[in-house]
Amino acid sequence: MQVSQQIGKETGTGGPTLATAVFDHVSMQGKASPGAWSGDDVGGSSGGPPTSAPGFKESGGRFTVSGSGDIAPALPGEGPQSKIENGLVGVFAGLIVVVVVATMFITAEYRRGLIRTTLAASPRRGRVLAAKAIVIGSVTFVTGLAAAGVAVPLVVWLERHKGFYVFPVTSLTELRVIAGTAALLAVAAVLALGIGTVLRRSAGAVTAVIVAIVLPYVLAVASVLPAGAAEWLLRLTPAAAFAIQQSMPQYPQVIGNYTPNKGYYPLAPWAGFAVLCAWAALALGLAVVLLRRRDA
Repeated sequence: MQVSQQIGKETGTGGPTLATAVFDHVSMQGKASPGAWSGDDVGGSSGGPPTSAPGFKESGGRFTVSGSGDIAPALPGEGPQSKIENGLVGVFAGLIVVVVVATMFITAEYRRGLIRTTLAASPRRGRVLAAKAIVIGSVTFVTGLAAAGVAVPLVVWLERHKGFYVFPVTSLTELRVIAGTAALLAVAAVLALGIGTVLRRSAGAVTAVIVAIVLPYVLAVASVLPAGAAEWLLRLTPAAAFAIQQSMPQYPQVIGNYTPNKGYYPLAPWAGFAVLCAWAALALGLAVVLLRRRDA
């Protein structure tokens, strides 16, 4: 933690503050070499506590430990380090393909006039759209799950082979990143289906979905906008769903640049994914209403 003071027109910034803890009930179990307790400094001296402050002192069975600094892994991007989601950079290419296919899943029928045949065979129009959503969503999820399940471990192995340190994560976090990516693609496909039904034009629908998902993400992570505006984009737009891929948590005790361009999102992983689900549900609901009211 930095301490800043302003006196008149002059501003001064001090070094990190010093924290001290006293332990007075210390015991040891197991075998140990005879002799007094010893203490070691952890970390470098740069930016640490003043050199005059003792880091470790024993007196009358009481142990005083002094220290300063952030206790957490270094932020990604600071040195030869990598994250497991780095293997998912191809998601954007896959997302565009998914959006095109899902949109044409309904717009092609309008273009060729086959929608009349479909609705004649199944007059319950809401059920027709729901069936299409289930099919395109399920196929996309299975395909995305297989692709992400191969890409993430493969890229992690390659990064380690090149000498990069890959931040370790729990098995549940890795599963969430992989399955969440597949779910992101599946829900994006349902969103594209809904918008395609509303607009009934492939080009307009594809453009609308890409602008809704990809453009806010690019603007947020490319530092085009101020940090506050970028975070709001990733709270309100369907691009919030990319939070599902974040594997590194934010540490409250660390003074770090936790911004979208560093791979951090303002919403929790599943909360961000829920934003995309809400947009998809809204688009699909509007599509059902318009499909029932319009002539085929």
